[in-house]
Amino acid sequence: MNRQFKGFEPIHTVFYSNFHPTEGSKVCYQFPPNNLQNYNINFNSLKNYIIPKQQLCHKLLTMKYENYRIVSYPVTVNSQIYARNFFSFNFVFIFPYDCETSPYEPAIARLAKMFRVLEEQNQILSLAEKDPVFYKDPSTLSNRSASNFSIQDLVMRIFQDLNSYSECLIQINDSNYVDIKIFPLVPPPTAIQLSTDAVPISVVNLNKVIDLNWDPTMLNILPFIDGLNSISSIAKLSDSDENLVIECIRHLIYYKCVIITDIFQFSNIYVPTNLISTFLSDPKLSYDCQSYVTLPRNANILKLPFNELPISNSNSNIGSSTNLAKDSSRRHHHKKNSSMSSQNSAGPNLFMSPAKSSIISSSPGSSLYPNRKHSESSMSSDGQFFRSGDKYNYLPTRSTLFDLYRSLNHAITIRAWYEKNYEIINSNNIDIRRLIKFGITKELIYRVYSYPVMNDSKIKEKNNNAKDKNGNKDKFLLSTSDIKFDAGDKLLTSIYKKLSKVSFDSKSRSPDITESATSLEQKKASAKFPLREKDKHMLIESLDNFESFDIICAKLGKPREEVEQLLLQIGQYKIINA
Repeated sequence: MNRQFKGFEPIHTVFYSNFHPTEGSKVCYQFPPNNLQNYNINFNSLKNYIIPKQQLCHKLLTMKYENYRIVSYPVTVNSQIYARNFFSFNFVFIFPYDCETSPYEPAIARLAKMFRVLEEQNQILSLAEKDPVFYKDPSTLSNRSASNFSIQDLVMRIFQDLNSYSECLIQINDSNYVDIKIFPLVPPPTAIQLSTDAVPISVVNLNKVIDLNWDPTMLNILPFIDGLNSISSIAKLSDSDENLVIECIRHLIYYKCVIITDIFQFSNIYVPTNLISTFLSDPKLSYDCQSYVTLPRNANILKLPFNELPISNSNSNIGSSTNLAKDSSRRHHHKKNSSMSSQNSAGPNLFMSPAKSSIISSSPGSSLYPNRKHSESSMSSDGQFFRSGDKYNYLPTRSTLFDLYRSLNHAITIRAWYEKNYEIINSNNIDIRRLIKFGITKELIYRVYSYPVMNDSKIKEKNNNAKDKNGNKDKFLLSTSDIKFDAGDKLLTSIYKKLSKVSFDSKSRSPDITESATSLEQKKASAKFPLREKDKHMLIESLDNFESFDIICAKLGKPREEVEQLLLQIGQYKIINA
C-alpha cells in the first residue's frame, strides 16, 4: 500500500550540441567521452531534431532512437551580432528507452531556459567556444573579458552529480549557478470522499516525518491521529475546523501516511473477504498479525474477570455502550461506567474497570499495558505493523487467528463474537481491537454498516408537522418526494419500500397493540433523552438520506444508544445491515 521509491534511472549520456556557422550541427562535448560512437548512436540521423527548425525550438522534445529515449530542449537566440543572425544550441540527455524520464524533464527545460537568458545577456555559450566565426565582427571575441567557464566541465559534472546524488550545484560565474535537484513525481490526487465518522490510522511514524514548517492545523491534529479518533473527534479535540481537518487527512492519505478505517465499536459487524485465504498462504502476513495483536504478558486487562472487561470503546462522542451479559448485576456496572465515560469524552482511548470504578488509560505507558512503547496505530515505514519492546509468553497460532477471522459473519456483532470466543481470546493474550484493525487494513475483513430505516409515512408525517415561524413547511426538512431519482434508483427505492413495509407489518399483531407499545416506549425514551428540535430535524434528514448510524452519531455527537432512543421518539424503525 505504501509508495516505494526505488531511485532514479541513471543517465546514459549527456552531450552539448550547437549550430556551427560553417560546419552545421555538430556534437561539441559529450560525457562519457565517445559514448555516442561506442553505442552506435548516429548523430547525423538525429541532428535535424537536435538543432531543429524554429517551429520546434523552445519546446521539450522526447524521441525514441533504437533502444534509447532522447530528451532535449532546443534553443535559438536571434541577434544581429551572430554570423548567421542566430545562435542555436541544445543540452541533450539520453536514457534507456524503458525508463521513466518525467522527473528529469522539468530540470532539462529549466537548464535550457537559463542558458538562453545567459546567452542573450552575455553570449556565455558562444564566447566559451572561443571561435570568432560565430560573430559578424571577429573582434567581438577579443573585446570580451576572458571567462573560466567551460562547457565540457559543465556537461561532465551534470552527468556525474545527477547520477550519483540526483542533484548538482555548479558555479558558472560570480552570480550564476546551475542548481538542479531531481524529485520523484507522484500522480495527481484523485477525489477522496471523507465523512466526519471516518477514522484515520497512521501507517508511518508521523513523529519522524513531522516538520515545524508544516501547516499549523496539520501540526495540531497529528497528536490525535491514533487509530481511534474519528475526524469529528479530531476536530473537537484539536479545536480545529472540520473542513480543514478533512483537507489535512486527504493530504496524508495522498502521501500514503494514513489510511481510513471506521470507528471501532462492540456493536460493529465484520465479515471476511475473499482475501482471507492469503492469511494462511502468506507467512509474512500471518506473522505480522501474530506479533501485532498479542498483548504484553503483564497487561492488566488479562487479569480482569469476564464480566468486568471493558465493553465499550467510546470514540469521543460515538461509542457503543451495551452490555455483554443480561443479568442485573452487569447492567448495574454498565450503567455506572456509561455515566463516567460520558464525563470523560476528551480521551477516546479509555477503558472502564467496574471493579475499581475508575478510568484506566490504554495509551502508551499506561498501567493497562505497562510494557507497550508504541501507539495503537504504529506501523513500520514500509507499512508493516511492528511491536518492539513488548515481551510475550508466546504468540497465538496462525490457525487460531484464522479461525477467529473466519467466525465473523453478518449475524453476529463484535460483542456477541467476543463473548462466544472469550476463552480463546483471553488464553492467547489477543487484543481484539488490534485484531480487527489489522484485518481491516490488510483487507482480510470488511465492515457491515447499520442503517436505521423508518416507514415513509412516519417521516412524511413529521415533515408535515414541522413548520417555520410563518407557518410554512420547514425547508430544512426533506421528504422522499423532494428527491429526484433515475430509473435505477426508482427500481431500488420501490423494492426498498416494499421490503420495509413487509418488515414493519410482519411484526405487528394488531394496530392497537402496536400503537400502545410505541407510545409507551416513546414516553420512556423522551424522559431519558429529550429530543431537541434541532436534533429531530437532523435525524429526519438522515433517515431520508438513508445514512448509517456512524454518520448520524458523528453528526449529533452522541453514542449510538442515545441516537436509538432519539429515533424511537420519532417512530418505529428497523435496522438494516449492509
